[in-house]
Amino acid sequence: MLMKKISAVMLLACLPLFSQPSLAADKVVPKQNTTTSVAKESGKVDINTATLAELTSLKGVGDKKAQAIVDYREKQGKFTSVDQLADVNGIGPATLEANRDMIIVK
Repeated sequence: MLMKKISAVMLLACLPLFSQPSLAADKVVPKQNTTTSVAKESGKVDINTATLAELTSLKGVGDKKAQAIVDYREKQGKFTSVDQLADVNGIGPATLEANRDMIIVK
């Protein structure tokens, strides 16, 4: 009888441990880059966050033009509109118009 009481007390004492959520705040989870994934899902390239590889997927944009876009945004800050891409050295009106539907600015 005494063993049953002790077992019951021990079980009740441990019950709060089972009802607590795991300490997820203590776990380090790497943050995903949702901006890039959202842009990929929509099939568009965000010129403010795109990598060189993503930029070279645009029509008429090779390695040099992609690097020029990255350099421009590092020096001038984020693009505020798609039209501002025309300010990048090597990006002309034809390249801009060919890619207008594939580019977003967030």
